[in-house]
Amino acid sequence: MRLRSLTVQAIGPFAGRHTVDFDALGTSGLFLLEGPTGAGKSTLIDAVVFALYGKVAGADASEERLRSAYAPDDVESVVELVFETAAGVHRVRRTPAYQRAKRRGAGTTTAQASVKAWRLPADVDPAAGPDVLDTVGTLLGARLDEVGAEMQRVVGLDRTQFVQTIVLPQGEFARFLRANPEDRRGLLQKIFGTQVYEQVQKQLAQMRREADRAVDAARADLAEAVAHLLGACALPDDDTVRVRGLLDEAVAGPQVADRVATVVDATTTDLARQADDAAVASASATAAWEGARDAHETARATAALVERRAVLRTGLARLDADAEQHASDAVRLVAARAAAAVRPVLTGADDASTAQEAARKALAAAVDAAPADLLPPGEPGPGWRDPVEAARSAAADDAARLERLVAVEARLDADRHEVRDLAAVLDDLRSEVALADAWLAARPAARAALVVRLEAARATAAQTGERAARLDAAERLVQDVEAHRAADAERTVAAAARDEAARAAHAAVRAEADLRSARVAGLAGELAAGLAPGGACPVCGGTEHPAPAAVPDDHVTDEQVDAAQAVREAAERVLAEAGATHAALVERVAGLAARTGGQDAAAAVAARDAARAALAEAQQADATATDLAAQTEAFDAATQARHVLRDEVDAQLRTAELALVARREQLDRAEAEVVEGRDGYPTVAARHAVLDARASLAAALLGALADERAAAEHAAARTAELRSVLAEHGFATADEAREAWSAPDALAALERQVQDVAAERARLLGGLAEPALATLAEDVGVDLDATGAVERAARAAADDLAGRARVTRERARAASAAAARVLAAARSLDEHAAHAAPVARMAALAAGTGGDNARALSLPTYVLARRFEDVVAAANDRLRVMSDGRYELVRSDAKEDVRSRTTGLSMRVVDHRTEQERDPRTLSGGETFYVSLCLALGMADVVTAEAGGIELGTLFVDEGFGALDPHVLDQVLVELGRLRAGGRVVGVVSHVEALKQAIADRVEVRPTRQGPSTLRVLAG
Repeated sequence: MRLRSLTVQAIGPFAGRHTVDFDALGTSGLFLLEGPTGAGKSTLIDAVVFALYGKVAGADASEERLRSAYAPDDVESVVELVFETAAGVHRVRRTPAYQRAKRRGAGTTTAQASVKAWRLPADVDPAAGPDVLDTVGTLLGARLDEVGAEMQRVVGLDRTQFVQTIVLPQGEFARFLRANPEDRRGLLQKIFGTQVYEQVQKQLAQMRREADRAVDAARADLAEAVAHLLGACALPDDDTVRVRGLLDEAVAGPQVADRVATVVDATTTDLARQADDAAVASASATAAWEGARDAHETARATAALVERRAVLRTGLARLDADAEQHASDAVRLVAARAAAAVRPVLTGADDASTAQEAARKALAAAVDAAPADLLPPGEPGPGWRDPVEAARSAAADDAARLERLVAVEARLDADRHEVRDLAAVLDDLRSEVALADAWLAARPAARAALVVRLEAARATAAQTGERAARLDAAERLVQDVEAHRAADAERTVAAAARDEAARAAHAAVRAEADLRSARVAGLAGELAAGLAPGGACPVCGGTEHPAPAAVPDDHVTDEQVDAAQAVREAAERVLAEAGATHAALVERVAGLAARTGGQDAAAAVAARDAARAALAEAQQADATATDLAAQTEAFDAATQARHVLRDEVDAQLRTAELALVARREQLDRAEAEVVEGRDGYPTVAARHAVLDARASLAAALLGALADERAAAEHAAARTAELRSVLAEHGFATADEAREAWSAPDALAALERQVQDVAAERARLLGGLAEPALATLAEDVGVDLDATGAVERAARAAADDLAGRARVTRERARAASAAAARVLAAARSLDEHAAHAAPVARMAALAAGTGGDNARALSLPTYVLARRFEDVVAAANDRLRVMSDGRYELVRSDAKEDVRSRTTGLSMRVVDHRTEQERDPRTLSGGETFYVSLCLALGMADVVTAEAGGIELGTLFVDEGFGALDPHVLDQVLVELGRLRAGGRVVGVVSHVEALKQAIADRVEVRPTRQGPSTLRVLAG
């Protein structure tokens, strides 16, 4: 992986937008990221890691620190990174989550994290602006989860592994060196892509388990098949034990199928021979039983014929005894059938006579009911028809002419009420028109007042924007005043801290000076303490020392002076930091004072409250204007609706006037017609009722005359028909036919009785005429008991032998099927055992548990150990130079501690001064730095050389150089410079002065007097 460019905005101490062109810095292969402590060097590395993984480099660091405290609320915090891998050129843009001020109102709200990723063309300029990059890139995703997964796939490392191999930040530089074998295993496996070997080991172990399960299952199937075979054979106990022993012996050895087949064939052959013998004996017994059965069946048939002949002869004798009664029943049946045919005609003649008598009585009643002037002279007869019909027609016509006047007379009262109601409605309509005219006359003045209120509300609402701007300005002023008060308080505290630091620094300076003076004063005694008799004085060169100075009790040592110097330097650093903090606060207080114009908090709050009230008034006026506009529209709509209603009522008034005149004329005409139609009766309805009753009585008399004549004609026809039918069926009189008639149920019973007797006689005679009975001898005899006993004995013998044959046959068949299953299971066991042997050997070899693997290394560990040896060898090439040949790394097969499960990935440090191996954790801080640096660079060499490995094209080293002495620092720089030949780029993060002199390409990070940091890229 190679970084191309990094852009940050409002991130950490960087308030503005800054871009680092790694392509330019990578030309020399080595660049320096330098600046004062806290200026933002590590922030740039955090930005790289955050862009790729959404988290910063430090394991304990929080993403909340990414938001710049110096950035305005309207400036978004953004990190953009362009990088290149084997998968191509990619660009990722992330924004962290942070708290920002609300755009309206007080308080804060959360700006949510976001991300976008693109794939860019290979020839793209990574330093181009976002406007250019957005047009040439292909968007890969805009969700946190999908972009996170895509970045890890493209880079090939997760965040922890990325930090341990590419970005080595403060606090995590030597983590890989000090890691336990299990952690090293995961990192190396991910970097070198050796997961396939672990998958091979797991696959072989799974194949071995499956092969073992298959062998066990085959062995169990064979045991179950043997048990089924022994059960199917049903051998005596001694034979069962013998056969089982032979089968167990065959299964225990090699070539199981062949050995088992010998035992199984011998057992099933004997059972088949026994089944054949039993089948022959069963067939002979069955033939004997079938002969005895046929003889017994013949005897039973003969006995049944003798019995049936006797029963038929008895029934025929009984019928002969009742022959006379049967003949009488047949004669009665013929007469009853003839009377049944005459019965309908006889009933019809009786009904016609009855109807004729009823018609005569109805005619007499109609004559009595009719008025005298309606009856013609003489007796009722056909001559009455025409006069009565003429009277009925005249009365009906007169009644029909009066029906309309009856209805007119009935409606007179309703018509009179309707005229009165129309007159009242006309008065109401005239009143409603007058009221509408008065209401409409008052509307223009009311609308004018409403319009005046609307225009005033709109004028106030038009000032909403201006008043909102004044409120925003007032709120900013309140915030600035509050910030000025807080900053002034912080400045006071910082001034006190600066003064206190100054006093402490002055005291430390004085203390160091006093100690140095005391040290100088006591040097004579210290030199005298080293004089020996006859020895030369290091000051004067004399050999005699008559009065050597004594060492005072409070003599100051070099260590005390050095300690005082360290205290003085620390106090001066604290003073410098306190002074910088105070100066920044003084500048901030001055800037806030200029922005507030010297206003106090009370005045600012009062101005803000007034602006807020004015804005609320304008907003309320806007709502009021909206409401008044709606009221005006409703007012105009109501006026228009009332105009329409008034016109409608006026039209109704004119229509009602015309309708009243017409209804009065209709009422006058109706009253005149009713008076004329009464013709001497009290009402038209009374006259109509009299005429209607006369027509009804005439019609009733005509109907009675017609009915009486029709009944007489029908009765004569039925009487003639009866005489003809009686003669046809042999009856002299109607009474004779009535006597011969029988009810339908009795006739049906008599008919069934006659038919049953005839059928029974025919059945008996037919039965005796059958050939079997006609040819049967009169003296035939049969012994069924003897033939039955012979048949039962033969059947018992046949059943016994058939059962034995069936048992032996089923046992032989079951044994044959079980034998086939045993042989199949034996062959399956041989096949699975042959397949499992090489699989088990390979699985044991890959797991490190087989005898062929003397070092007990698993396949993945063996592969990683070889790769790890390459890493250690590459690291030692640099370590020998950096340590002047003192240290060397070696891989160890031993476990580093009792809790470690992995062997082969342990590491020791050989100290060639003592020729002893050491734990890497015993190295000093400076030694740990350059040893782990060599290890990281060696890993980069090996990974880059690996085909298909992850290309570590860029490496960051954050801090640790301050722990090196000048000689080792020079050696480290020489090794870092050698990386240029391999095409890699190393970024050194440090503020060590020697590195500034040695590395020309750099990124300078500097804090400004206003607080935020800025950066400058120097390359080429």
